[in-house]
Amino acid sequence: QPADEIISALRGRKTTEELKRIQAAIHTTETIYQETFDFAQVGMSEREVSNFMHEQLATRRLEPAWAYDGCPIVNAGPDSPVGHGAPGDLVIQRGQILHLDFGVRQDGYCSDIQRIAYFLAPGETQAPEAVQHGFETVKEAIRAAARAMRPGVAGRDVDAVARSWITGAGYPEFMHATGHQLGRQAHDGGALLGPLWERYGDAPRQTLEAGQVFTLEPGLTMPGYGYLGLEEDVVVTETGAEYLGAPQQDLICLAR
Repeated sequence: QPADEIISALRGRKTTEELKRIQAAIHTTETIYQETFDFAQVGMSEREVSNFMHEQLATRRLEPAWAYDGCPIVNAGPDSPVGHGAPGDLVIQRGQILHLDFGVRQDGYCSDIQRIAYFLAPGETQAPEAVQHGFETVKEAIRAAARAMRPGVAGRDVDAVARSWITGAGYPEFMHATGHQLGRQAHDGGALLGPLWERYGDAPRQTLEAGQVFTLEPGLTMPGYGYLGLEEDVVVTETGAEYLGAPQQDLICLAR
């Protein structure tokens, strides 16, 4: 067995202390998210939101979980390109989604979480049914994927559960993997919760092991509203999977 496979396997199985550090990083990330949603308002640019989150890192003397310019990823509305790009000049508008992808590196370990908020249009007291339905679909896809996780299951099979949940609800399939391993790096370890696409090689064929930490991040694009993506961090246990943080249960609606 090649040495890099052995090292990857050992690095992938997290000890109790490593899990504590990842959970601490997740808790910090959740706190920064709360402060960011308290700060964000209509008319602010993606770059302004990013700068605020960078200030929170600086205050805590922490590093981002991946490249500084693209952590956080900030998508304001439907015209913002989704992916690992730097925040731009697009501004938050009423009747649109603000999507954030962010993580910290704390005590040598990373978090990686996505959150969304919807900014109410004039006269709205809640998000449109289409946005709410999309949110519930993504949330349930994550739950279904977590239920499918246990030692011995191939990553591609977990991906298939989340992917079929999204497409079964009538949405196009997302064009990325459902999740990746998480640890000292935001993308850690060799296993991948992904489809058997050429660019992923054999990673989706690898099977899950107890102690591995994965992200779960299906998503969908809502025409006219923006990208609706959530991301939670979970650990594989002997009997299933457990969330390492508090998953986003409700769509955050803001009216400012």
